[in-house]
Amino acid sequence: MPLISFIIACGDDEGDVDRSLRSCLAQTFPEIEIVCVHSTQASPVTAAIADDPRISVLAQPEDALAAQLRRAGVEASRAPFVLFLDAGDTLDRGAAMRLRRQADDTQAQLIGYTIETTRADGKTTKSAPVAGPLKGADILRKLVPRETPAGLDTWRTLFSRELLRQAYAEAVDGGAALIDDRAVVLLAYACATIYASVDAVAYIHRMPVARTDAMQFGHALDRVDAFRYIEIAMHERARSSADPEPLLEAYTAGYLTAVADALSAFAALPAETRTDEQARLRRRIDELDSTLAAVAFAPEALALLAAHGERRELGQSPVRSVLLTTNVLTTGGVSGVLLTQARLLVGAGYRVTVATHRPGSAESLVPEGAALVQLTGTTRRQRVAQWAQLCRRHDVDVVIDHRILYSRDWPAFALAARSTGAATVGWVHNFAGRPTYNGNDLQSLLKTHLGALAHLVVLSPLDVAFWKLRGIPHVSYLPNPPSPFLLEAGATRDAKRAPQGRPLELVWWGRLEEHTKKVSQLVEVAASLERLGIDFQLRIVGPDWADMTADRLLDLAAKRGVADRVELTGPRHGVDLLATIDSSDVFVSTSIIEGYPLTLPEAQSRGLPIAMYDLPWLSLTQDNAGVVTTPQQDPDSLAAALADLSTDPQRYESMSRASVAAASRAVSFDFTQLYEQLLHGELPSAYSPEPTIEDGRKILELLVFFAEHSAPPPRAMAGRSPSRHSATPRRRAQPRTFGPRVEQKLTPIGHHVVDMAPWLRPVVSKVKRLLLHR
Repeated sequence: MPLISFIIACGDDEGDVDRSLRSCLAQTFPEIEIVCVHSTQASPVTAAIADDPRISVLAQPEDALAAQLRRAGVEASRAPFVLFLDAGDTLDRGAAMRLRRQADDTQAQLIGYTIETTRADGKTTKSAPVAGPLKGADILRKLVPRETPAGLDTWRTLFSRELLRQAYAEAVDGGAALIDDRAVVLLAYACATIYASVDAVAYIHRMPVARTDAMQFGHALDRVDAFRYIEIAMHERARSSADPEPLLEAYTAGYLTAVADALSAFAALPAETRTDEQARLRRRIDELDSTLAAVAFAPEALALLAAHGERRELGQSPVRSVLLTTNVLTTGGVSGVLLTQARLLVGAGYRVTVATHRPGSAESLVPEGAALVQLTGTTRRQRVAQWAQLCRRHDVDVVIDHRILYSRDWPAFALAARSTGAATVGWVHNFAGRPTYNGNDLQSLLKTHLGALAHLVVLSPLDVAFWKLRGIPHVSYLPNPPSPFLLEAGATRDAKRAPQGRPLELVWWGRLEEHTKKVSQLVEVAASLERLGIDFQLRIVGPDWADMTADRLLDLAAKRGVADRVELTGPRHGVDLLATIDSSDVFVSTSIIEGYPLTLPEAQSRGLPIAMYDLPWLSLTQDNAGVVTTPQQDPDSLAAALADLSTDPQRYESMSRASVAAASRAVSFDFTQLYEQLLHGELPSAYSPEPTIEDGRKILELLVFFAEHSAPPPRAMAGRSPSRHSATPRRRAQPRTFGPRVEQKLTPIGHHVVDMAPWLRPVVSKVKRLLLHR
């Protein structure tokens, strides 16, 4: 009687089968049998070795699947242990002897061994077996670890024949047609009580060339069905187990791995075939399951799910429940917008839930009537699944996600919400050129996944033009709501009197961030004012940040000879900050890029004129006579503007009156009405203007500027202020591939603009040269 049965599911390639057979016949252990199972009219076993008494050839119906061939081989086998080989795979000569010896020594029902995989390109990798021995629930914990693609190929393990028969019986009892035997392998792992391993045994697997046709995609979908068939059996085992978690986690890993394989097969299809097959994908696999599988094991498939799913449109159904989300609730600008929206929507009668993705939120900030929820999953898949549960539990109709330009995981959450019937609105809090300045690809991420969103909300008409030029039509701009500071301070203060006979009092407040706010430029402006002979004082108010501290700014002021002119106060709040503002004459801004700087309307609400570097996309500076702008990163020009203002009392007082009027306009919008129009898909077309040639020119020039001045953000976590004496993070070198990558993504904008205005071709060419030389 044989002690080990080798089972080979034969394909049509006689050479592959011959290679595997000769490997088995070369074993030093004599008590073996080889069962070759095929589904063709003629046996693929060559006559030269077919007469060996250890070989039996078993024919099956011509349409039999590989899994069915293997099962027939198990039923025909006589040895107590079974080892499957894919046609073309081989074993080292001592494999059978070592495996059988380990089985006798450990009484194991499963034995793992080393796998050497040779890819189609000839590259070889080796993986050691999971270390044994293992018993009970630890077998599933180690062989099918959570949040890891499940390796359930039949050729990875030596099986007890009785264990396999038990697994096949449970699969069939569960209603399974034997479509794919990875599900059976999972059941065998669940049934096993002892696992062992042998490092010295090597199985050499030849990875076949992956097929990329509709038939292969269909087989991948069938594999998903095979796991569905064993779901009942796995859950019944879990219900009767004292430790059900490994069973449930292993089933989830196996099922999601099968779904991820189906998504990869779908992604490999030609584009025109994908269009035809997308309905079959959605029909066979639930959208949430596809999303979870992509998050866990196939992140490249998220863009395809976004593009080929059914986009949720605003206005298609009533809206009663709204979910607002950000990373963490703080007193910052993004949180301020979210909290204002929550307050207004609660007041309008909507059910409002605020969800955060990280701990540390200030719960006291949440307005009365709104619920606060924090995601608690330890993995991204768990958090995305929790998101879908949250949308269902709160009957969410619309999600407003404020993380769109600050996060890479938002597409998965938008797809999860879409699977529950909720539409997601992406809210962008910075100019579209921010990723170019930061040196990342978040613009491209947004474009490729935008199908997951119902609508995109941006800050200005120029942002609308940017995204529409990139082929994204469902985008609108909305004004930012007033900050709590602006509302509490009031926006109807009388204009200020011009400073005469005393120093010009300048003020800046915010976080001491160099990356976007360029606070070191404030010192350069002070040095230029000193050279002009202007009598002034500059107060800089705010906490240290990741890339700048008060100590460093003071050192710079001393080196520039203006230490007696510059005061670093540290952070101030409430009445202290208000007193500082009211004792000042002009607010100075040196930011290189901003979304909606709350400090501008706040300063204007107290009657302060504003002198700043030009940020041409900012809507709040348009037609705002209380603001004077100068070229970017030119402290001499900004100082000259301040000097002119200090020597012209009439102009100063005129600008102060204009500031008060601008602040009044900032709080005059009916934001409740705007948000309701957005939620119901009824925003006036004026908030989504079509791009013009002038818009294209401005965008291209801004991209040139940000490409020339781009700098990576500091390593420190946003929102965390380092100690005053912490070391300054070193500037990281830019990846050499960034420029070409961005150039490729922005090319459609250039083509579109040149088509409309050929005379802008030199500007487009300059953008391209800058990016390709980075």
